[in-house]
Amino acid sequence: MTLDTVMKEMVTAMKAKDKARKDVISSHVDAIKKAAIDKKCRNNIPEDMVDAVIKKKKKTVQEMIDTC
Repeated sequence: MTLDTVMKEMVTAMKAKDKARKDVISSHVDAIKKAAIDKKCRNNIPEDMVDAVIKKKKKTVQEMIDTC
């Protein structure tokens, strides 16, 4: 998945006025951009980095759910 795809999904959520979905996707976009800055590839973000960040966030959320 590319950053452009994620951004398009965020726009779709905004148009549908789905605040919860938009907030989650926005959080993913922020994490992806932060990871890109840390790895110094801000202008050319590889797909595997986007996938890795999304998987990491998913794992964190699953751990939070399991804890509760």
